[in-house]
Amino acid sequence: MSICAISPTGGRPEGFALLAEYINAQSYSGPLTWIIVDDVDPTTYIPKMREGIDVVVIRPDWRWEPGMNTHARNMEKALDNVPSDAVCFVFEDDDIYLSGYIEAMIESISDSELIGEIDSRYYNVVTGKHRTLYGRYHCSLASTVCRGDALQAFRDMCETGIKKMLDVTFWKNFKGKKKLLKTRNAIGFKGLPGRAGIGIGHNRHFGSVDINDTLRVWAGDYAANYDIFREVR
Repeated sequence: MSICAISPTGGRPEGFALLAEYINAQSYSGPLTWIIVDDVDPTTYIPKMREGIDVVVIRPDWRWEPGMNTHARNMEKALDNVPSDAVCFVFEDDDIYLSGYIEAMIESISDSELIGEIDSRYYNVVTGKHRTLYGRYHCSLASTVCRGDALQAFRDMCETGIKKMLDVTFWKNFKGKKKLLKTRNAIGFKGLPGRAGIGIGHNRHFGSVDINDTLRVWAGDYAANYDIFREVR
């Protein structure tokens, strides 16, 4: 069983550098193929990764421009390089993955083909607002892992040219073995510098003001990585 991770990126060097830090810090120490699709100039710098992580960088024919949504196209390009027998992770370039994330997901997917974290936690580093979306039937694509028939369904969906609600569509349409986990190892971030993000979480009115040091509760020492991006203190 091979372990692959895909990351669409471009124009978010600060967020991407942090993502590389979190992947290097994972308790999982086995082989991992990290497939990065970068559709912005200049090319994103890839930090040195730990031994055992094989980095594949893909530069597609297109280049992202403001107003474009190339998310699914980049996913499709990455999936072309994922073996059919792999366990496939999605690592978003503006999210935190706590150290036990990969290990917990590998263990949990042994009896399922599609898994994810039931609660999606989001934090806007500019506004200092946060929100938890309590899932029942689906979760964020950023905390979704698939294999087998679910991996093929993911490929098929991206090939349709879908532009919005990839996570909801994927979870709703896949009828095979799937489950949502109560683990809380992923945190979605909004408002990082660079390429504008998609989704309601980037709205300045999204969420509640952090008055209880929520980010530190969620992320521990990693919270300090985001102090420099804060507009509201």
